[in-house]
Amino acid sequence: MAIRRTLQLNTGFTLVEMMISIVIISIMLTVVVPLGAVVETFRLDYFNQRVYSSAFLARSEAIKRGVPVSLCRTVTGADCDTGDTDWASGWLVFTNPNNNNSVDTGEEIIRVYNAINTSLRLTLNAGTRLTFVPRGNPVTNNQFTLCIDGRLGGDLNRVIVSVTGQIRKDTGTGNCT
Repeated sequence: MAIRRTLQLNTGFTLVEMMISIVIISIMLTVVVPLGAVVETFRLDYFNQRVYSSAFLARSEAIKRGVPVSLCRTVTGADCDTGDTDWASGWLVFTNPNNNNSVDTGEEIIRVYNAINTSLRLTLNAGTRLTFVPRGNPVTNNQFTLCIDGRLGGDLNRVIVSVTGQIRKDTGTGNCT
């Protein structure tokens, strides 16, 4: 007597396979969603470091060269722009021996910093320039604030320049407007 076996093909998921799939998807979502916040934090830190290093560069160049060195907002990368308070379009460091806060013929542009991410806002609290004198201290206290544009109660990264020439980074929370 011959036993006849037939293969039966199942086309679908079992309950166990579906539950495992749901668990894997939920684990992936809990990991991926907070990654956006981590990326934003890294982006803020990266650009805050650029601002910090540009202020430090201006200070050290003023001491080294024995002439005032300034930072100003720029769109073109060749001259200072006073039309807006948002420095996210870029900034430059230049020698400013006549202390008129504009790039003139014969004044050297030391470094140009390109525009930063458009969703970020970078502002200077006092005026449109940051100038260091040959002793290494700025003309006035200043503070750069970097944040995600339009965010209320979000992270604020700051570069604070004291009148003694100390440059430091600080973080906090607040409204980015």
